Amino acid sequence: MRFLTRDVAAPLFSVRGRYEAGLIFVILLIVEWIIPGPASLARIAPHPFWIPVILISVQYGSASGLFVAVVAACLSWVVGWPAQSGSEDYFTYSLRVWREPVLWMIGALVVGGLRNREIKDRRAIHERLVLAETQRDTIGSYALELQEELTRCERKVATTEVSSAEAAVEALSALRGDTPAETLPVLHAAIASWMGSARWTFHGLDGDIVVSSLGPRGAGPPPSVETAFKISVVHAIALRHMAVLSVFEAAQAALLEGLGVYACSIPRGRGGSHGLLVIETLPAHRLTDATAEAVAMIAGALGERLDRQTPQVVAVSRVREVQDGPTVAVVLRRGGGVEGRVRHVP
Repeated sequence: MRFLTRDVAAPLFSVRGRYEAGLIFVILLIVEWIIPGPASLARIAPHPFWIPVILISVQYGSASGLFVAVVAACLSWVVGWPAQSGSEDYFTYSLRVWREPVLWMIGALVVGGLRNREIKDRRAIHERLVLAETQRDTIGSYALELQEELTRCERKVATTEVSSAEAAVEALSALRGDTPAETLPVLHAAIASWMGSARWTFHGLDGDIVVSSLGPRGAGPPPSVETAFKISVVHAIALRHMAVLSVFEAAQAALLEGLGVYACSIPRGRGGSHGLLVIETLPAHRLTDATAEAVAMIAGALGERLDRQTPQVVAVSRVREVQDGPTVAVVLRRGGGVEGRVRHVP
């Protein structure tokens, strides 16, 4: 990873490469100054300036190599060209003098071009490596989050009561039983045991009039006139058929539209109904035929509980009838108490 980063991060016109080339040129110029005679380096074949040109081209590419080749040509001119012999004309001498600088530039372009291709390939490898490391870190962070979520779920499962068939039957028995607990929490526990996080509402009806609407959090706002009318219609149909109405039945889907998924009347022991239980929403995995049966069982258990909470007729006897003009008073004795009913006789 380090050698890839070092190679790729080096720019074409590297400052470090210029320092390296400058150091090599300084050493060669010192050698030129030490060797006696003019243009002593020019008499050496191959020319010593090939050293910085090849080194920089191989290490940093064609652009840096070409720059060093131009510097080498300028330094050759400063140091001095070799002397022209008497047998050479101007063109022959110029060809001999400029041959080396031109070859430096061509060599820098050729060798540097090969190095540029290698740098390009290494850059592509480096980019893929960076992308792979980023993906690895992202996957690692997701794995840590999943591990934390798994730990939370395991802790929740370990500290939560198991939702089994036994717990559901126990909650249904508690709803049906004669316990001193409030009806609303017991009903909510029974529905949660059988249907999970379902939303529900129990509409208490007196005849066709909605007198109350209870949910998991207690009494809710009174329904609108349109909703109350729809609730009364659904209640009448559910009471007449004595069955659970479901949106999965084609004939009942339009009736329950906007109201809920299941609806069932709460049967009264002496006939009639205490109200309507509506299951508004529930988890997708609970949308089975068994859920409709669970709604029927919960409705039956709730009806039994409400029957016990409603005063029952122990003995009904007519004590006396008082006829005072158009008024007839009939006194009934109920459950140890006395209740008076007054009705007008035409």
